Amino acid sequence: MPLSLHVFIIMFVVGILLRSRGILTKVHAERLATFVFSVSLPATILVSLDPVALTSTAWKLPLAACLITLPMIFCSWRLARLLSLPRETQGGFVLVTSSINSVYFAFPVTLATFGEEGLTYAVLFDLGQTTLTLTVLYGLAVWHSAETATRRSDAIRLLSSPPLWALACILTIKLSGQHLPLWLIELLKPLHFTTTPLASLVLGLSISFSTIRRTARLATVGVAARIGGGLLLGSIAVWVLGLTGVERAVVLLIAAMPSAVSTLIIAAEAQLDEELVASIVALSMCLGVLMLPWLPRLAAMLLG
Repeated sequence: MPLSLHVFIIMFVVGILLRSRGILTKVHAERLATFVFSVSLPATILVSLDPVALTSTAWKLPLAACLITLPMIFCSWRLARLLSLPRETQGGFVLVTSSINSVYFAFPVTLATFGEEGLTYAVLFDLGQTTLTLTVLYGLAVWHSAETATRRSDAIRLLSSPPLWALACILTIKLSGQHLPLWLIELLKPLHFTTTPLASLVLGLSISFSTIRRTARLATVGVAARIGGGLLLGSIAVWVLGLTGVERAVVLLIAAMPSAVSTLIIAAEAQLDEELVASIVALSMCLGVLMLPWLPRLAAMLLG
């Protein structure tokens, strides 16, 4: 297993221990997540995409995200209706099972497994995922909410997110045939290197075992839908788009990633079932971390 994945697991466990001992709390996790989201992740996006030449098939990666996420939204919504869940629980279930943990899991894992090339494909995939999160998924969360007073301010905050602007900036530069200045890349690299360890620490600090116990049964269904359903839809997407090699492996790997930590923020703002959302995020992350030791072998199989 690569050294970077060892670091990922160690920081994750450290985060769990710090949270369970009460040394650090949810408040500290939120502050650290804000730093990662606003500072180190934009640096990672800029540094990882700058040296890569965008091919004529680059559009397939964000399209793959759409082919996975949109059917997942529909299937999760139907499942929530069949289970006769309350409205706010339905909204939380659809939100958390349809959102992929790109920032704090997919990016560091693909970087550690496939290098800079894999991270580039992951970022391009997230372009489609982020667009759907800021439009369809956020809209569904608001629709399931009884609170409407802050919708406009929430939408403005999401649309002004630093990672989204970093992605738009570097894509504009790449499409114009230019590169970032060398001095800027050297300035951003130290921040870029903090993304994986800090993101894994945030994951550990987000785990709350008491919340998991209260919602264990429904949360287990949600995790199965997120990971199992995602892998199935990912297999269909790579077949439809004819993806091969690292592109195929990255899409399949990300399709089965845990639920996004950002769904906790959206669920809180839309007044959805926060406990269920938190439990599914935590359980799916734990399952993902347990799979990390087998990731190199799995990656080799996906490349084949």
